[in-house]
Amino acid sequence: MDLPDLPLLVPISAFSDYIQCSICMTLLNNTHTTPCGHRYCEKCIKEWVDRQHKCPCCNHPLQNNQLMKDHQFDGLIACVLQEQDKSETQYFESLISKATSTTANETFSLQTPVENVLKKHLLSSLAAHEKFCQELKKEFISRTQKLEEGMKRTISELAQHGLSEEELQSQTEDLLKTLKRQKDGLSKDLESCVQLVATAYDKHLSNHIPTVDILPVKVSVFLLEKDVRLDNIQLKPTDSLSDIQEIVELSLAERNDPIVSMGDDVQWLVFGPFAKGSNWEMQAVAQDIIEHGNTNHPGVCVIQDKTMISVQYCIKPNSDLVVWGNVKCKSDLPKLCFVKLFSPGEQKSVDYFSCKQCGFNWVCRSCMEICHQGHNVVPYIMNHQPTWACCYCPKKKTCIIQDVK
Repeated sequence: MDLPDLPLLVPISAFSDYIQCSICMTLLNNTHTTPCGHRYCEKCIKEWVDRQHKCPCCNHPLQNNQLMKDHQFDGLIACVLQEQDKSETQYFESLISKATSTTANETFSLQTPVENVLKKHLLSSLAAHEKFCQELKKEFISRTQKLEEGMKRTISELAQHGLSEEELQSQTEDLLKTLKRQKDGLSKDLESCVQLVATAYDKHLSNHIPTVDILPVKVSVFLLEKDVRLDNIQLKPTDSLSDIQEIVELSLAERNDPIVSMGDDVQWLVFGPFAKGSNWEMQAVAQDIIEHGNTNHPGVCVIQDKTMISVQYCIKPNSDLVVWGNVKCKSDLPKLCFVKLFSPGEQKSVDYFSCKQCGFNWVCRSCMEICHQGHNVVPYIMNHQPTWACCYCPKKKTCIIQDVK
């Protein structure tokens, strides 16, 4: 059948599912076809068949020697991508043309060199930002589709567990509620990402027309094992990891819980806006990447190059910079007896207690909380200003706090 040669526009979304691999959920690459008529990326389907020996879509028995390379389909995808690039170019040219066109009452046109430069860079900047937002939306759609596919498989497996109809319905409803909550969370993350991009663009456009890679990015720093989050950290393109670490140290010092030490095992990871989850979910991902070397976690990577991290890792707004490893703050240190803390000449008030069980007074607060924990302890003298290192707990040989002898 001859197709009419008309300037018809067919949205890519109408057939995007047909040019995606059902295994990796991305655009087909080096397409191979199975005897049962399904298409996959060569690498994806061969790894799958080596493990499962069947088609992922229909469970038809399958061997690697039965796979056929589909040259024509690869050609079709290349043609679609080429036409997509042309359409994007035309769209942005039309958009910038409308923005810079004169009204019917104006008699001049933008022909001076300065005006042409402005038009050129305005087009480039607008196209870059719009494309950046479109990429965020694509990532959002991909993550949503993976959630839906995973939920379908889970619900399908439930039917094989011999549950009663009432139990099956109840568990299915719970799973669907979980899916809705996860999708709503992704939608909010997308909205937040796009809004942060728009706000940053509006703020800096008043001074110059920037490209997306020089805009500051607002992220959160998450000390994962301590469950401490520092929000609204502004990350400049020139910032190194040491710059971010300095910001974190200052922020924690302002909270009266400064960092005392960071172990050699400390690693920094980037969790993209759609890769975040609960504390334990992110801990599981971080552990899987760092301890087991599994890099198959979309939107998550380990920071290796410590300079210009925003540019190196294309960090998106609303991402988390996750600190994984042995970070010790002041609150983590063991309490010390006042004997170890006393400095001659220092005007410092101390609370003292009496331990009825041990039968002596002059017990400092640290010893009261640690050495006499569970004992019958009552206040003895509050806000006392001692002139020497006074605490009877080490004197009576009952002090168990570390480093006190």
